[in-house]
Amino acid sequence: MTLWECACLGGIPTVSLKSLHPNSMIKYSIGAVVFSLGTMVTAEAQTDTIVNSPVKMLVYENLKNEDVLQQFEQRFQQMDNLLQHTVAIAGPNLTLGEDALSPDAILDSLYRAKSEQEVKAFKRRSGLELTGQMYGRLDEALEVVHDEDDQYSAYVAKFQAEVGWNFFNSAFYQRKSELAKIRLANELEYIKQSRDKNKAIYEAAENLLTMQYNYYIAIVLYNELQNIDILNQAYQYMLEQDKIANDRLLENINDKMELEYALAQTFDIKDIANEPLYALTPTVITLDSVRLYEEVERYNPDLRASYVEEQLLNTEKKLTNYGQTMRLTPFLRGSVYLRKLVSPSSNLDLGVRFTFPLYDESAAKRKAIETEKQIVVEGRQAKGDDMKAYCRLCLDRVERLNRAIRTEAFHIEQLGKYVALRKNAYLKQPKGYNYIIRLEEYNEYLKSMERMYKLMLNRSLALLDIQKTTSYNNLQSLIIETPVK
Repeated sequence: MTLWECACLGGIPTVSLKSLHPNSMIKYSIGAVVFSLGTMVTAEAQTDTIVNSPVKMLVYENLKNEDVLQQFEQRFQQMDNLLQHTVAIAGPNLTLGEDALSPDAILDSLYRAKSEQEVKAFKRRSGLELTGQMYGRLDEALEVVHDEDDQYSAYVAKFQAEVGWNFFNSAFYQRKSELAKIRLANELEYIKQSRDKNKAIYEAAENLLTMQYNYYIAIVLYNELQNIDILNQAYQYMLEQDKIANDRLLENINDKMELEYALAQTFDIKDIANEPLYALTPTVITLDSVRLYEEVERYNPDLRASYVEEQLLNTEKKLTNYGQTMRLTPFLRGSVYLRKLVSPSSNLDLGVRFTFPLYDESAAKRKAIETEKQIVVEGRQAKGDDMKAYCRLCLDRVERLNRAIRTEAFHIEQLGKYVALRKNAYLKQPKGYNYIIRLEEYNEYLKSMERMYKLMLNRSLALLDIQKTTSYNNLQSLIIETPVK
């Protein structure tokens, strides 16, 4: 039997699924093929042109009818074996857990140590001040004589030392607010740095999730490519025998190149060539949206930083007052006088030194701080609304993908039944059957698997986007996942 006879058996190759489901019909038809071969590429048939690459020949030489038919038969056995031994596994719905998003122990300890040292430094601010001065008189050098200076009042040099207590510059003045300011400032820095660190974690998680799904998708694509490659040889052989036109060959070559391009961006061919097909269990995922919106307020780092910033501004407002510009320093001063004619003398003075500015800018500064706080509050409300709106978009996307996954899971189930029925029908044909149509039927089943895996990947990425927005480290507790029925 020739390949042309195999392709033509059964007339126009059209089949129906009406017997499986009243609303489903799958039709397969082979059309005329249009392609100008141009200059033939000299290479051995069925030989890879790039080592360890999915890329195979587009144009073959020395094709023989028996060789192509043998490849069809071998491929049918391989596909039957793959479908019979498909490995059922759960899809990798990755959400980051508490371990991945837990506070960085090193960063946390560093900020804790920094805060402790700053508190310790503040508490050492006793307000005590030591000042001194020393100077000599130049009267004799300048030949200046004061009649009123006697031997006791006249002196050559004077030394003074003073110990004072600047209360308004001590740790005792507004102590509680000052300590709160230190704590809040460090907390704000810590939240912002943790947020930046988590960005890298989410990027790594997204790459890992994509790579996991791409592995299963690549296995499906690889098997599609094997089928397409055999079909390519069959169409070319029939074109060489002037049996068909070439538009179907061109379409097949385009499909082949797209598959090779997709595979070249994922895994090395040697890593997936001998892998079984994996049937990812289709599921429907729903989230508790009420709790989700609550967690946005609690866990999102931008909103948390905004709350801390508001508290910091309230503390700054308390610390902004007229007392911050005053100086009130009780002091004890000791003085020593060196005289020329009599022995040195000394005395102690007790007093208070004060400075009261004749202006007060604290009221205006407090109003500015209050205005800044309102800006922070308005920004937080707007950002919170934006994040909740984005979460709603992601939830809508998850719901749409749930419907698509449910639909594609039904397609896979029906196609599986259809392929099994067609296989039995083919084996009962004493005069042979259409090899091309049978291989295309296998490919339709693989394409349905490919579509569903891509839908599941997009849904998992949407869940990761939700977690990235909320920064909730236990998103899995909000997820309800049920198998598609």
